[in-house]
Amino acid sequence: MNKLLLVGSALALGSAALLTVGSSQSALAADLAMKPSEPAAVVVPFDWTGPYVGVHAGYGWGREHDNLSTLGGTVPPVIPPTLADHFDANGFIGGAHAGYNYEFPSQFVIGVEGDIDYSDLNGSHRFTTPAPGGKMKFNTDWQASARLRAGYAIDNLLLYVTGGAAFAGAQVKVNGPSDDNNHVGWTAGGGVEYAFTPNWIGRVEVRYSDFNKESYSTSFGKVRVDFNETTATVGISYKF
Repeated sequence: MNKLLLVGSALALGSAALLTVGSSQSALAADLAMKPSEPAAVVVPFDWTGPYVGVHAGYGWGREHDNLSTLGGTVPPVIPPTLADHFDANGFIGGAHAGYNYEFPSQFVIGVEGDIDYSDLNGSHRFTTPAPGGKMKFNTDWQASARLRAGYAIDNLLLYVTGGAAFAGAQVKVNGPSDDNNHVGWTAGGGVEYAFTPNWIGRVEVRYSDFNKESYSTSFGKVRVDFNETTATVGISYKF
């Protein structure tokens, strides 16, 4: 009789435990069903459309070309002659830029940009022809450009090419007083931009520029000068 009571009590306790576990699981399932799931984060791609302004700085290197050796001298030239018909020019360049981009749904980006720079691109060369010889110096103290841009955006990364009109102010000195003039030419190149935030954008750009001939007054007469350059700059822009 006692054994039967023990067995019955054990069965009763087991049933109660099972009922308790079942009730707990049902309550937990109900809580999970009622608790709303966290919404997935929405990733908004960077939009390159809009105006921007910025600053940049870098280094330029190039070559000056002139016709000084064709001008007359007062005494016979030294043999062999030393000419200043072309020589290297290099130096700092930096300034400000501003523009506007438009991004298409296909991720292609087009835009316009202008810049104006302080320049310290300079060079010099000694010569014996025309006689009596001397030293020719060249420098450009400002430059500017107005360009179109086209590129492809990969979210906040933009790869682009650019090209347009270029302008520069230059100075030439041959022995005596110097003379100033303005040059017009063309420029083309490309770069990479990266948007660190919705507003701040960093850039690296390389461009080649070629400036047309202009005349400068010297003690030997009018000398015709043109020059070309390659510039590499880094910069930062603020997009509105």
